[in-house]
Amino acid sequence: MRSLWDLPDWMPRTGETLPRPCGLDFDAVRVAADLAVPALTALGPNTGPVLANHTTRTYFFLVKPGSVLPGRWTLGVRVMPHGAIIGIPPIGITSGRDIHWAIPPGRGTTYADDLKRILTGALPSAAIASRPGSNASAVTAAPGRAAAQTRSRPLSPALLAVGELLLAGHSEAQIAQALSRPLWTVRKHLNNFGRLFDAPNPARKAAALLAGGHLSPPRPQMLAPDLAPTDLAVLRVLAGIARDVELPPELRPTGRFLDHVDDLRERCGARTDPHLVALAAAWDLLPTLTHPTPGKEKP
Repeated sequence: MRSLWDLPDWMPRTGETLPRPCGLDFDAVRVAADLAVPALTALGPNTGPVLANHTTRTYFFLVKPGSVLPGRWTLGVRVMPHGAIIGIPPIGITSGRDIHWAIPPGRGTTYADDLKRILTGALPSAAIASRPGSNASAVTAAPGRAAAQTRSRPLSPALLAVGELLLAGHSEAQIAQALSRPLWTVRKHLNNFGRLFDAPNPARKAAALLAGGHLSPPRPQMLAPDLAPTDLAVLRVLAGIARDVELPPELRPTGRFLDHVDDLRERCGARTDPHLVALAAAWDLLPTLTHPTPGKEKP
């Protein structure tokens, strides 16, 4: 067991969670849970300190101060500004719904450039959008186009089973339990969706499954809520069928976008971001995801 005095200087030595400012001892990257969990898997055993808050469904990746380069990342991710306060819990707080360590200090180091590559997707379009001087807003993620490329390649029953539970709002662990499969197998299938559909996050994987006619959206348990035009714009960007320039200025950069998505999940009764996309498609709020495909009738 690590001695308390081997911990970084900014770690609490008592049993209290203490406020610490970003930019002094660490930089922090706030990541939505649906993006953070696959990123942890991709980073592997050398991942540095990571905080989790299951109440707000966010993770904070702590990296070397000054190592986060300026520029846009992706929707669902926010580089915390210098001076922003984050609660740092004691080393032994590794569970619970509020702030705790998903990865405590001492295990490894997260490099900011690796984290950015993983979260933005190591794909040609993402690489171009992240180059200095490029206009990231001009790149449109189109799950319909990506799905169209795979319509001639039917998905296996195993992939379809995972996809159906993803659309229903199940977590990776719940999918593994429901299918009696190891967690690593479920994650492999979800990664396959990402490669097949050019989909960097779970919400866009769900959109691609629907747009390609591979699966139908789940049956909603409630009528569609009244949504404002801004709500619909957020849904389109979340699903990857619109560019972020469609969002109001106050939702750019992405920090408040995450808050708006959280609010929409609650109002729509959605368990996860993929579930939110699937419900919106079922309510015909995202009609481009439910157009009939050749040889398949619209549900």
